[in-house]
Amino acid sequence: MQEIDVKIIKQKITNSNIFISQDLTKKVELNMECKAKMRIPKDEEDKSILLSIELNIGTKDEKLKIELVSDMIFELDSLPDDYNEIAEQKLVPMASETLLNSLDEILVVMGYSKMELAKKIAK
Repeated sequence: MQEIDVKIIKQKITNSNIFISQDLTKKVELNMECKAKMRIPKDEEDKSILLSIELNIGTKDEKLKIELVSDMIFELDSLPDDYNEIAEQKLVPMASETLLNSLDEILVVMGYSKMELAKKIAK
């Protein structure tokens, strides 16, 4: 894979649904699903990519259900040979981590503790 530096230049959370039951225990087993769609530029010299990402996090008993949808614009330092490869290797992991960090900020505003899922998943 060619080395391409990537940075997020804009993020917009377009949808968020958060349900946390009152009787949720401290130790839970979470499931996470990530879906992403990429739009590449029509101009061949444009080095930006729009990634729409959806994260669904929850428990089997549905005492915790979180859905976050975000659009992120990435800027690349050079054009990739394979857009799908750069999306799998860099864009989706970076977008997921950023979105999970945003989730922590939202939870704090709601009065909950941070889940710190980005750190736990990176291990």
